[in-house]
Amino acid sequence: MDCALTADFAWPALLQARSLLHAGVHELAFVERGRGWTCEAAAALANGEVQQVVFLDDATNARHRPHVAASVRCSTLQWRDDGMPGFRHDRQAADGAMLTVLGVYAPVLLGAATARARGGVFVVGHVTQTLDGRIACANRTPQWIGNAADRRHAHRMRALCDAVMVGASTALGDNPRLTVRDVPGPEPKRIVLSGNGSVLRTDRTLRLFADHGCEVVTRANVAAASPSGVRRIDVEAPGGGLPPAAILFALAARGVHSIYLEGGARTLSSFLDADTLDLLQVHIAPVVLGSGLTSFVLPEVATMQTAHAFAMQHATLDGDVLLSCRPRQGR
Repeated sequence: MDCALTADFAWPALLQARSLLHAGVHELAFVERGRGWTCEAAAALANGEVQQVVFLDDATNARHRPHVAASVRCSTLQWRDDGMPGFRHDRQAADGAMLTVLGVYAPVLLGAATARARGGVFVVGHVTQTLDGRIACANRTPQWIGNAADRRHAHRMRALCDAVMVGASTALGDNPRLTVRDVPGPEPKRIVLSGNGSVLRTDRTLRLFADHGCEVVTRANVAAASPSGVRRIDVEAPGGGLPPAAILFALAARGVHSIYLEGGARTLSSFLDADTLDLLQVHIAPVVLGSGLTSFVLPEVATMQTAHAFAMQHATLDGDVLLSCRPRQGR
């Protein structure tokens, strides 16, 4: 199967799937009609109307890599043994490009729907790094390491999730907008984690604050007023830092059930180490820096058995590698 992720042709169908899942439709079909793809309620399909249908199927044997498929079921919203969604076989040949698209984005759609039904939060972490695991030069100058396809992928992910979240260092250092611009789609809530309130006290004009759509999560005992239009979310943090579980509990109570976590390294690492990261996407750019900021900042482990282990699939973005990694249980 071709692993090149060229998702523009399928993007309207993915947005339709998001809307249907939000509306409580739990059995979907991705349908090819003529030259385009749509996502529809599976129950509404009429036999003989379609050329090809691709269904998500969570019961597929995890060891069998599909080359054909028929339909996408998400009524049970469960995962295969290796933590990835599967594809049910049929006699017709499946569109390889569509299977690659679903391999990357279906876990996000299904994970968000599962979390919404359970009142929890599905967290997708994303990191763009070099071959030697660096996310920035040692001087911390803001630069996009990935390619244009990775940027477009990031904007798709923002549109598929309820919220996009970064740490205070990323908000202050990179001054991102965190909006959806490269693809059509809904704007997510924008959330900054700032345990000590540094983002609230900054005298800089952050682009995140431009249209009054930003929320800042901070410790409940921090004395800092919110800038105009910025909503503050207080969480109890007895140990000083912001506990990921407490953050997610507060966000779920506010109707946020899926988060795209874009950085930085300490924020992403804290969610991984707390076992609150449901999916990790790693874009690897074909560059070696030899020095600079590392992708993760985690406590030292003594053995391989205590390391963070993942089930993994891959796709390519204009030649760069995109890994979709789901944490294995039982670390």
